Amino acid sequence: MRLLHGPGAGTLGPVCAARCVDPGGARRRARALAAAWLAAAVLHGAALAWADGVGWATAQAAELTRQAEVRAAAGEADVALQRYLEAVRFDATYGPAYLGLGALYERAGDPREAERAYTVGLDHVSGFVEGHRARAALRSREGRREEAIADLEAAAALRGDDGKLLQELAAAYVAAGALPAALGVARRLSALAARNGDRALTAAATTQARALSVLVGEADPVRAGGADRGPVRRALARYATTPARGNAADRRREGR
Repeated sequence: MRLLHGPGAGTLGPVCAARCVDPGGARRRARALAAAWLAAAVLHGAALAWADGVGWATAQAAELTRQAEVRAAAGEADVALQRYLEAVRFDATYGPAYLGLGALYERAGDPREAERAYTVGLDHVSGFVEGHRARAALRSREGRREEAIADLEAAAALRGDDGKLLQELAAAYVAAGALPAALGVARRLSALAARNGDRALTAAATTQARALSVLVGEADPVRAGGADRGPVRRALARYATTPARGNAADRRREGR
């Protein structure tokens, strides 16, 4: 079943309907329809995954997600949308389907529905690091820095040994002017890279940490020195120099 016929065929049904027909009531109806489809798909997918022990349902969701990606690449966004929704109907805990769905809405110019897709995914996928990252990127592009940082912090709490993620978090802190926080992450990244034997990353992170330390000055919990730092600064110093282990996450289910 096609979600849209006529001049707008071949694009996202709910999105194009809102854009091409009427910016008021049609747009609200389209969003309500998209939300209803997604909610129904998630409920159905949760029931199937529970009944099937996840295995078969997840395999179906993965295949439908693959088909959706092919359709999206071919410019058949309305068909891709249906495939993604069918994927979450089979398994509401399959992360890549939510990532693809959100990306599809973003390309169609509807960040609100894209964010809704990522948020629903975060509500249903345990340890959904990539969902946090995708939503953080969307929020950052919209200038919502604090919300973007909150997502990156949540992702780092789930996977504290991901060097690329820590780099993203440090960059977000710098962009927001939160230099002491950026310094802590840079030191954490340097220690992690050294532990993993990554010389290039160790050097880059150490250089960044030194530069930030100069900018931060007396607010640096490590440079403060001495026993008079107080419990908070001592805790920050330990955190900054000790890489977090992070929680074990099912990266396959998140599309990594």
